[in-house]
Amino acid sequence: MIRGIYIAASGMMAQEAKQSAISNNLANVSTPGFKRDIAVGESFSDIVSGFARSPVGRLGMSTAITAVYSDHSSGSMASTESPFDLAIEGDGMFAIQTDTGIRYTRAGNFKLDAESYLVTWDGHRVLGADGPIRVDGPLVVHDDGGVYSDGEFRGQLRIMIPTAGDVLVKVGGGLFRVRDGVAGAANAAGAAGMVQAQPGEARVIQGALESANVNVVREMVDMITGFRTVSYTHLRAHETVLDLVCRLLLEKKKKTKEKK
Repeated sequence: MIRGIYIAASGMMAQEAKQSAISNNLANVSTPGFKRDIAVGESFSDIVSGFARSPVGRLGMSTAITAVYSDHSSGSMASTESPFDLAIEGDGMFAIQTDTGIRYTRAGNFKLDAESYLVTWDGHRVLGADGPIRVDGPLVVHDDGGVYSDGEFRGQLRIMIPTAGDVLVKVGGGLFRVRDGVAGAANAAGAAGMVQAQPGEARVIQGALESANVNVVREMVDMITGFRTVSYTHLRAHETVLDLVCRLLLEKKKKTKEKK
């Protein structure tokens, strides 16, 4: 019976982690380039075969969230007509220079800083093939990533593509970094696990932004389902505890009578 309580508790903790991911997705539904989070748990086969992370007796502790991954599917494109808003059609990501190294993003809502460099809204400079891009006049960006100002070529946007779906990890502010332990040597265009987009692989759209890839209806359905699961599990755990207490009291009462 104690095992059952532990299993119920682990299930509620897993649902709490899922609810946290869903809440974050809903909170960022209007954030350009946001990628929804997906909480992933242990497989049922691992659990029943005894390979769960914390065994109770001979059985595993039901379920547990082992990781939270980002869904990198593309969001819809929304026209803004702002020359500083850029979207990528394809799998590419903008390379961004930060104080902690190169980061990557799909959020193309850029602006100019005090030195006329193209930057994110947090002030991180957008990287071109030869370094940060400076714009002194009207900005024109071609679909191949070429940046022009006053008719002069100012650089080629550094559009990078992950070599695998699990290469990147979210670091906040719409930015991603290469996951620790990714195999491969760093290249001139970026870190290991990222390659420069080739012609035709990614198309830059000026005057548009990629919307968050969050489906509000789906997230709300998942949230309600999780809430009902937690409510039911809590009720069953409560009934189990009451049953255990009643049995202990009856057993104690029985022993007291036998002594008399």
